[in-house]
Amino acid sequence: MATSVKVLSLPDVDIDDLPTVDVEVQHLPTVDVDVSSLPDLKITEVGPVGPVTLAGIPDHYTVGISQLPDVVIRIHEIPSVRAHVPANFRLGLSVLGVELAALHLCGEAQVITEPYVRNPCEKCGTSRDVPDHGDHVSAVLRLKTDG
Repeated sequence: MATSVKVLSLPDVDIDDLPTVDVEVQHLPTVDVDVSSLPDLKITEVGPVGPVTLAGIPDHYTVGISQLPDVVIRIHEIPSVRAHVPANFRLGLSVLGVELAALHLCGEAQVITEPYVRNPCEKCGTSRDVPDHGDHVSAVLRLKTDG
């Protein structure tokens, strides 16, 4: 009598945790087989084969990964990058949802991992020629009066 059993799930079992089982066979019966008088077998004709169907082949497969390998990523050199990132910051003070004051800063931030050299569009203001005074130190004090 054949019995069909459908297994829905199995617990995870580590092979190292299974107990050792010793099996000892003490007596096997002797079996004598004589193959010296078998008739010659010949295939003379093969009949039609068919119909061939794909019935019984499952259409759903489940694949699982039981263990992932160790992956080590090392960066020997940081690549030379100049990335421009838009920046939009708003710092404000509000009470009960009513904005009392706000400071809004917007522009562009940069992430630079290459040797920094200013682009022509990054120069601010005019360049000042600083006179060479040699080895002495001097100070300049400028006062501005209203009037």
